[in-house]
Amino acid sequence: MPKDPALQHLLAESGPLIAPSANPEGEPPAATIEDARNYFGDQVDLYLDGGTREGSPSTLMSMDEQGAVVVLRAGR
Repeated sequence: MPKDPALQHLLAESGPLIAPSANPEGEPPAATIEDARNYFGDQVDLYLDGGTREGSPSTLMSMDEQGAVVVLRAGR
């Protein structure tokens, strides 16, 4: 769940959003809308300019075939 009130409002109106990180694998997270546009171009339907963002990568988890949780990337 995002901490940004505007994004919380958007999700309350639109419903759940499934999205990867704001960066391609191995690249640093996008800090600005320009960074995001450079990474994803026309693949994204809507960009919201919230100014420069700072944050740490989130933790990504999955489940293996036996149902065990596997940490794919540990956040900070």
